[in-house]
Amino acid sequence: MTEEVEETPADDIDATADPVDPSTTADGRGRRRLGRRQALRSLGGGGLSVLGGGMAIGAVSTHAITHAQDAQAAAPVAGATEAGHVAHSAADGYATVNPGAMSAELPVGAAAGPYGGPYAAPEDVAEAALDGVTVPPPPTTGTVEVEIDVVERSHRISRSHTLQAWTYNGTVPGPIIRATEGETIRVRFRNATGHHHNLHFHGRHSPFHDGWEPVPPGGETVYEITAGPAGVHPYHCHTMPIDRHIARGLYGMLVVDPPGGRPPAHEVALLLSGFDLDEDGRNEVYAWNGIAGFYEKFPIKLPAGEPVRAYVVNATEFDPVASFHLHAETFDVYPAGIGESPAFTHDVVTLGQMDRAILEFTLSERGRYMFHPHQHAIAHRGAMGWFAAI
Repeated sequence: MTEEVEETPADDIDATADPVDPSTTADGRGRRRLGRRQALRSLGGGGLSVLGGGMAIGAVSTHAITHAQDAQAAAPVAGATEAGHVAHSAADGYATVNPGAMSAELPVGAAAGPYGGPYAAPEDVAEAALDGVTVPPPPTTGTVEVEIDVVERSHRISRSHTLQAWTYNGTVPGPIIRATEGETIRVRFRNATGHHHNLHFHGRHSPFHDGWEPVPPGGETVYEITAGPAGVHPYHCHTMPIDRHIARGLYGMLVVDPPGGRPPAHEVALLLSGFDLDEDGRNEVYAWNGIAGFYEKFPIKLPAGEPVRAYVVNATEFDPVASFHLHAETFDVYPAGIGESPAFTHDVVTLGQMDRAILEFTLSERGRYMFHPHQHAIAHRGAMGWFAAI
């Protein structure tokens, strides 16, 4: 597989290459994708496209989104040239009162930290590129029908790195699947590559549809499971060698809602992954939702003072442990998203491989809140991001 992975100097990247765009590459066919498209349209396209607006007890709340837009227009974040943008550094083309210093508690210029370089997001990646894997689809009831194709494609991990990836529906990670506990999830699965693949869900379901049997090139099958327990669970390829199939991009997130739903909150999905580019059993690049440095370049915008729910999954291979740390705030932790009350409150949660949690918090005042794994070698190599409370 080594010959399929290439590291490209920043100056040599083809600016005409298509960026990863789930809205065009991962239609996730069936009713689920329609719900996500409607949700993203409600968010207003690029301006608030990375705002986690899914409400946990029904469709996206237009009241909450309107409130966020009105608040942003009435009180733009200091350092921005227009209400639709959170402040960026002067190097990004946004005016700052005092470049390289702190303005309204927001880092600008060199004060933003030594992140970027080869682990930054590709220069031409669009702000809406990760909407489909950042904003969970709205909850629903009844049977969830999903079509998933395994396809091979070139995936730009960062400004300087490209991976010949195996993908579910063309994206890394694969599409977010959401269902209510006790309802049926039916996945029509097709393998369009020259290698054996499959799809295995974590959680509780019949062993007859556990997804460990390899599906040959050109083959297809149907997985039918009962969603449960309520929480957040990964799915991934379980074909040998499993670590390599996961490291090449075959993983995603399953959100299972309890009957009756969860309390309203702005929802965000964050799936951490690592990329072993030279196949030495160590990851060289890391990313939230498949593109290194993306949320450093495009902070996730959320209304200050309103509840937030983050679905966090650690899908790294070759690292025994990773974590999620939120600056300047604490969160309630629901391990695996299971339970009606949090297990504890903290600002760091430690996650083993394929471990996960639901985190609930409120960003109490306007500003930027950094998030990253507290394994700093991981954070420095692409896994640092921001929430921007507006």
